[in-house]
Amino acid sequence: MKKNSKQISPANSSVAALENKHKTRSAQTRDLFICAAQKLYAERSVDSVSLSEITVAAGQKNRNALQYHFGNRDGLLQAILDRHATTVHAMRRDFIALAKQSGWSDAEASARILIMPLAEYIAVNPEAVHYVKVLSQLAALNSELVNPSGDSRVSFQREPNLNKIMRRAFSHLPAAEAQRRLFLVVSITFHSIADICRAEEIESTAAVLKNKQAMFEQLVSGVEALIKAPART
Repeated sequence: MKKNSKQISPANSSVAALENKHKTRSAQTRDLFICAAQKLYAERSVDSVSLSEITVAAGQKNRNALQYHFGNRDGLLQAILDRHATTVHAMRRDFIALAKQSGWSDAEASARILIMPLAEYIAVNPEAVHYVKVLSQLAALNSELVNPSGDSRVSFQREPNLNKIMRRAFSHLPAAEAQRRLFLVVSITFHSIADICRAEEIESTAAVLKNKQAMFEQLVSGVEALIKAPART
């Protein structure tokens, strides 16, 4: 019988197994760093947590491991954003489709598409609260859409269809005022979502403030009103 020339030798099989084991271990280590970092950044702030603290919280003894996997703090922050962005943007595209069916004004559509995917994500993923709290610290100043001349440390996935809706929603404003208003919309949105989550976590918070769905709807109304407000004279 003719031997199969593509047959894997025992030596090659062992090498492949070792490589797969290394990749699995590397992925697990990255995951430990991301989980530890997003929790610490959410509980305190991005600027007050050191990489050494994150390394300890991740259970890693090698002080160079974080740099090996992420390069620096910005690389770690980008990994945190990327961990969640794909799911959030898929949810956001569902709301964009819903906006076309529901007859929302561009202002209401902008508010709902910006806010409600995050509200839904928080409901299904325990890590989402950490993500939102980190996002609230980064989004307004580091987003190219909001602050195009800024020296951004990280990048955010862009949703062209949302951008079109928002441009129409702000079209009643002069360009400079529209840019200021957009900055405030993004800042208020993410800080408010983070605070809504914090309110639920604190035992002494008034019961009326613990109703997250009602709070998110109030936020939609507030952001919609800010978008629709006439230009300042």
